[in-house]
Amino acid sequence: MKHKHKQEELQQEDTTTVEEQPSAQTPACDQCEQFILGWRRALADYDNLKKDLSAERVRMREYVQNDAVERILPVLDNFDSALAFKPEGLDPKVENWLQGLLYVRTQLEGVVGEFQAVAFGQVGDVFNPTLHDAGAEKEVEGTEPGVIVEVVRRGWKHGDHVIRPAKVIVSK
Repeated sequence: MKHKHKQEELQQEDTTTVEEQPSAQTPACDQCEQFILGWRRALADYDNLKKDLSAERVRMREYVQNDAVERILPVLDNFDSALAFKPEGLDPKVENWLQGLLYVRTQLEGVVGEFQAVAFGQVGDVFNPTLHDAGAEKEVEGTEPGVIVEVVRRGWKHGDHVIRPAKVIVSK
């Protein structure tokens, strides 16, 4: 008889209602759900951090490139100024030496070009105050007002960012 009684008890335990089982497990399931939500938030935060760091690396690279170009530009300007006063009738040896110096200038321009910096500001361009700095105005016959008639110093830009505006003389 005792044996039957134990079997009945076990059967009663097995036949507990479905409502009773989840209620006993609900706190654990809620806690698991909270852990999963927290994990998903942490994963999303990590993905956002990776994107932010990638964007920051791009900004830093552009900043360093612009800084390097800004440091090289005065050297290129000095080459341009020196060429503006090149004497005529140089000895062939001096002319060869000058060609070597001009090669150094070309190398520097190549380095600046590797940073994706582009020179702008040429005679005949229309004056644009966002790209050009008008140092003076000059009256030139046959030229419309607002056209660049002389470039004092070339401008440089990197993408849409103007590293340095071109210093120009504009027609009246």
